Amino acid sequence: MSKITKQRKLSETVAMLAARGPQPYELWRTLPASDFDEARKFEVACHIGMFMSTIKDYRAAIAGDATCAAGIALSMVIPDEIDYPTDARMTLLLHSALMGSAGAALVMAHMLRKMPLDRTLKNRLARSWLGRNPSRRGSEAAPRERLFVRRSIASQLLDKSDSQS
Repeated sequence: MSKITKQRKLSETVAMLAARGPQPYELWRTLPASDFDEARKFEVACHIGMFMSTIKDYRAAIAGDATCAAGIALSMVIPDEIDYPTDARMTLLLHSALMGSAGAALVMAHMLRKMPLDRTLKNRLARSWLGRNPSRRGSEAAPRERLFVRRSIASQLLDKSDSQS
């Protein structure tokens, strides 16, 4: 094999790798919440399915426990540079948020703002998780709905008991 052929194959491989897009474990830091279609959700779920752990919280998070996924993310030390362990923890959290956990979506927004990402990017990504109800496909929460969600549980319960009387 000639040197030119080897260089061409290497350059083609580099071009192919560059064109493939982000890996499933990188999606939490590259895509806003609205860009997660069924195919992307499936990629994340398949990647999570490959995780193996002997740690109880991780096994629970892999099985779909959003509280454990949030706890894992909140307990991690924020790195100076994003590495695979950070990607793995945040992907666990992403999976829970994509499965409809509003708490996981809130923690996702909080953690994104703390990560060593470009300020504009991390604020855009964090806002996307705050402004969406991940359990409802493709729709922004209406302002009236958001207001209702923000009210305390006690005031919501009081309103229900007043309307029933």
